[in-house]
Amino acid sequence: MVSDMPVKGTIFKIERFAVHDGPGIRTVVFMKGCRLQCRWCSSPESQRMSPEVGYDADKCLRCGACVEACSIEAINATPNDRVVTNIQRCDHCGECVAICPEGARKLIGEVVSAEEVVHEVEKDSAFYHRSGGGVTLSGGEPTMQPEFATEILKGCLERGFYTAIETCGYVEWEILDKILPYLDLIYIDIKHMSSDKHQALTGVGNELILENVKRIDEADVKLPYIVRIPVIPGVNDAADNIRKTAEFASRLRRVERIELLPYHRYGLLMYRLLFRDYTLQKVSAPSEEHLKDMGNIIRSHHVPVQIGG
Repeated sequence: MVSDMPVKGTIFKIERFAVHDGPGIRTVVFMKGCRLQCRWCSSPESQRMSPEVGYDADKCLRCGACVEACSIEAINATPNDRVVTNIQRCDHCGECVAICPEGARKLIGEVVSAEEVVHEVEKDSAFYHRSGGGVTLSGGEPTMQPEFATEILKGCLERGFYTAIETCGYVEWEILDKILPYLDLIYIDIKHMSSDKHQALTGVGNELILENVKRIDEADVKLPYIVRIPVIPGVNDAADNIRKTAEFASRLRRVERIELLPYHRYGLLMYRLLFRDYTLQKVSAPSEEHLKDMGNIIRSHHVPVQIGG
């Protein structure tokens, strides 16, 4: 029996007029939920599947409205006029968000239908056609919501939009294989070639990821795909790791290139809003010279390389 219920999922942002993550001018749909817990994650709001409350203390008037609104007493006022949130107790219901007069509290993420997302991205269709652009699903990890992602991609293809996906690759092949027919391009990360180090850095090993890269390369649906390395100084930028990644890529038949994505700290504010600690505070962006050296290692294995997305 086929259900008439709309397929719904959770997103946290739709970015318009993007010029990365695919050709031309693109609209990027950021979906919530991720199987990895990367220490350098620049989008901590993507990790949790459901909507969650963020709090900007700089905007807070200390009016106490949120304290009164919280029925489970997860928010309290202190004697020195501070507002403290017990994030372990908070159930992210959003009652405090609705009552906040200055927007110091906001609900990050919303549940929407695939049809609503397609309607939103369709508003930019003129730019896709003029620039050769389209729609990219990002996150988080889009394959955490496979039905939702597939319905969005189907709607985009029906309208003639070029589709792409960004994935960490840590997903059952059966799920990824069902999404492939609705894609024009795949970006897939290889964060480290050592499974032990990958486990320490992200919470999971890399065996499934590397196997999925090989399966994409051999799939009947012959999609172009790009391998991405987020370059984190002192974490995965050693010459030996880059060389092993290049050796792996050199044995693939259809990989277009490797992209080196320099580390940045754009997500620091969001860590603070979500009451989370950021453990890589002392890490700096890699130098241009270092990125060029890494690129030369990759080129020496006859694999095209690009610095930046």
